Amino acid sequence: MHPEVLISLPASPSAVTSIRSTLIQSSLNTLRKRGHFERYCLLVSPQHKTALLETLAPEWLALEVAVAHYVACDALGLPGQELHDIGEDVGDRIQGTFISTLVRRTRTVGLTPWVVVGQIQRLWERLILGGAVGLTRTGPRDCTVETQNLDLCRYSYFRAAFCGVIASGLQLGAGKGVTVSVPSSGNFAQRCLFKCSWV
Repeated sequence: MHPEVLISLPASPSAVTSIRSTLIQSSLNTLRKRGHFERYCLLVSPQHKTALLETLAPEWLALEVAVAHYVACDALGLPGQELHDIGEDVGDRIQGTFISTLVRRTRTVGLTPWVVVGQIQRLWERLILGGAVGLTRTGPRDCTVETQNLDLCRYSYFRAAFCGVIASGLQLGAGKGVTVSVPSSGNFAQRCLFKCSWV
């Protein structure tokens, strides 16, 4: 089938300025659970340590604070599968109330992967201020999610973890047969392409 754009990217997306603390806190909780938190604290920039570790209520954090978090996470040097698992854990945490509301709304028509992934822009707007996300159907059970104007894409931890965030949502409609990956040949300075499929 020919690719079908389901969510268009704007011609000139704005720059990302802030990241919701919910995303960072969910990541930190997962690092604690997996025994990486103490080493993370040694690696994170002292300049942003207070903002990262003492922000409890949900709020918008400046992009440079989020960058400091993902620089430290990259420095942990965790293997790819663990990064993906961390991303799924983070996805489960941040999508809790958002997805439960969606599930209630779609009980009558059925919750499919297309219903879930179709909410990617709303989820983006809850987590990231600025930038853009697009969605293209590439097959009956395949799609791509593209992000733009997001400096965090340059960090392998963020890319792998965001694969897990997407996968955790898709699994609600597709079960466990979900694959989300990032082509290794991509230019990750400002954009990232996530390839998604399910059985």
